[in-house]
Amino acid sequence: MRVSGENRKLVDTTLTDQTGAFTFSLKEESPTGMYITIQSPGRAVELIVNHEDIQFATTGFNGDDEVQIIRSVENMLYYNYLFLKGSNLYKMDLLRPLIVEYPKNDPFYKAVVEQYTSMKNQLEERIETIITENPNTLAARFIKTDQPLIAPTGLNAVDENHYLKTHYFDKVDFNDTMLIRSSIVTSKVVQYMSLYQFNANSQESLEENLLMAVDSVLKKATVNQQMYEFLVDFLVKGFEGIGFERGLEHIANSNRLEQFCENTQRKAKLANKMELIRKLALGQKAPGFTTLDLNGNVVTLDSIKAKTTVLVFWASWCPHCDELLPVIKTYYEQTTRNQLEVIGVSVDDSKEKLLQSIQKNGYHWINVGELKGWDGSLIDEYGIAATPSVFILDRDKTILSKPLNKELLKSELQKRVIK
Repeated sequence: MRVSGENRKLVDTTLTDQTGAFTFSLKEESPTGMYITIQSPGRAVELIVNHEDIQFATTGFNGDDEVQIIRSVENMLYYNYLFLKGSNLYKMDLLRPLIVEYPKNDPFYKAVVEQYTSMKNQLEERIETIITENPNTLAARFIKTDQPLIAPTGLNAVDENHYLKTHYFDKVDFNDTMLIRSSIVTSKVVQYMSLYQFNANSQESLEENLLMAVDSVLKKATVNQQMYEFLVDFLVKGFEGIGFERGLEHIANSNRLEQFCENTQRKAKLANKMELIRKLALGQKAPGFTTLDLNGNVVTLDSIKAKTTVLVFWASWCPHCDELLPVIKTYYEQTTRNQLEVIGVSVDDSKEKLLQSIQKNGYHWINVGELKGWDGSLIDEYGIAATPSVFILDRDKTILSKPLNKELLKSELQKRVIK
């Protein structure tokens, strides 16, 4: 699979022989960059592809299994670096608590600091040698970006955190768009944002800190349009995945897409996404619609008078829907329609399978199904990319919540429906 940030694109598949050996023959025009060879989910070997034959052997496909590069300069350099980085950082992590806690006037403290510094210097010197002696390799560019930032010894926790935040991207060239063809820059961004969790004593302060991290990352990325679009897309998808609504709204309202002159396809797509995020933000009125339910009755969102309306996008074939919709059903059956109404909008394309699922599970609320799969007008209007997607609305159809899982859904319904 070809790697681009957190995205993976299938390139080819093959079978092993009886000894476990296998071969891929990539097309000549295959893009250079990072690829992963996957045996099964969670079992993979990372490889740099750059117009050279690659031969490797491995004891397995887990992270702790040894990988031996037999042929490929790029991957010999890269795995030499990965091995030393992993070994030295592991040992340094064991020594760091001693440096912080051990009495500084004890002779052993000096020995610990010397050992820690020696491993730090060894790693930094190896990285510098690889970059200097192999300047035209992808490995050198990836390693330069990936190299860990190690704070000087002797700093207290606050000063160390400040140092790391200040210098975290010193070695990252945001103009190097080849980094987009790997997961290195996105991993770096995630690690950087984790630094902003330090000293966050409430959910509100944590969110404020994360927004500062977002601003810092995107400001650095403005030097290159491709990189900026790539990281905006990455952050938006990540925040959607964890339900960080403030983060999504912040990016939608403060992004700098318009300052770039080139009208790329990704830019247009992201601009539409930003508009959708603003339109569906908490506190906004849900987009109105008039449609037919599965019985041919007219359904108008604004005509529903219930105190709370649950709008759920789902599908008969969706396993996660089987976890979430029964929660809605429980509350629906416990309340009156002037207190709670539910509109289920299906992304099915088969009416027969949809009706079978409704009957089997007892989802006897308002059911809408345009039977166009992901191409339905309501699906498009609400930007639905995954099922289930839930919107909890008040009497005026203002969006109150968009719970992502069963626990959050229960909490929201308990709070708004049961008194």
